[in-house]
Amino acid sequence: MPNKDPLHIWPMAKGFVIPFIPLIFGILYAVNAGPGAGLGVFVFALFSTPLIAIGLLVYEVFNDQRSMMYGTIAAILLMMLVISGDL
Repeated sequence: MPNKDPLHIWPMAKGFVIPFIPLIFGILYAVNAGPGAGLGVFVFALFSTPLIAIGLLVYEVFNDQRSMMYGTIAAILLMMLVISGDL
């Protein structure tokens, strides 16, 4: 069954949440590590989040998962707003 229907909420939610998983794990590790010990992991997770989102977006385009692609695009736009300081 192709994913050409206008909007599916669950795949869109997965596309929005999946890119933020490394960042969440990085924050949890940095909070639970000793002072200064988790900074490297947090910075790595912070910079890997947009790369994972772009990789996921390429996967969704090639596999024709349209509604999941919309969620990932929304996540990328949110990251751009946060990085630019507008949010």
